[in-house]
Amino acid sequence: MLLDPYLKQPYLPRLSYWVGCFSVYDREETLGEELNKYDPNDPVDRDLLIRRYCLKSRPRETFHHRRAKFDVLEQALADPTFDFASIWEEDEDQEDFYDFWSWPSNWPEIIDPRGLFQAIKETAKEVWHEDLQRSNLPSLQSCREIPERDLGTYDWLFSVDNPQEWKNVFNLAVTPSDLTTLGPVFEKEDFTLSIEGPMNSLIFRPSHWPPSTAFTYCELDVLVSGISELEVRGSQFGGPLRGTLTRLNAGYFLRMEIGFDCVIECVALHVRIANVIGSYRRNSR
Repeated sequence: MLLDPYLKQPYLPRLSYWVGCFSVYDREETLGEELNKYDPNDPVDRDLLIRRYCLKSRPRETFHHRRAKFDVLEQALADPTFDFASIWEEDEDQEDFYDFWSWPSNWPEIIDPRGLFQAIKETAKEVWHEDLQRSNLPSLQSCREIPERDLGTYDWLFSVDNPQEWKNVFNLAVTPSDLTTLGPVFEKEDFTLSIEGPMNSLIFRPSHWPPSTAFTYCELDVLVSGISELEVRGSQFGGPLRGTLTRLNAGYFLRMEIGFDCVIECVALHVRIANVIGSYRRNSR
């Protein structure tokens, strides 16, 4: 169940949440003065108001909350009889921050209330594009139930967003089998794995590469972003690495086995590689 990020109760957004950011109740001398500079009926001002206030990133709000708000908006717009003008009226039967309406003193009446909410939707689709994509990714549990024959192979380097980064350095159609890592580094909703290992599969070396000039060691970073669901199990976060990467309709199902008992599983929009280095012997980064 999705909880309100502040109240810790079920999150049940209403359409009024989209315009509650314009209420200057108890903020007339701060937010009120700022909003009075704009005309919500002017297309340029309206676009600025939507981007700066309606779609402002809020602490603790996740892509799940944004999806829920978007669905409420989309549902209302799908109803040709919905009265959008009523959203701007105070509802005395509701006890919610967003219902203590006090609009900027210089604002005129909204000429086209439905048009305003339609503009909010179109701009949200642009600004929240990745969040809305993430919300449509399959669950981690459903990915675990994918038949083995449909899972990715261990040559996962060639299923990432940018396999050319590897090919530009090694020109090899194989993922090294003896890769190791010190473990994941998490930053907000993303993580990075720095990996390295010997190039033992030299039978895949292009015929025009003399043995003396073929790289024998590789280093690279794996960058995972747009994660919708993540699970990390185990205690040994460094050591040998074995991975599979399964392409979904949009995004990936990634499974990495690391060291003695660590397993990283996630569903994410993007898996990229970067900082690919080839050398003739082990180099410390």
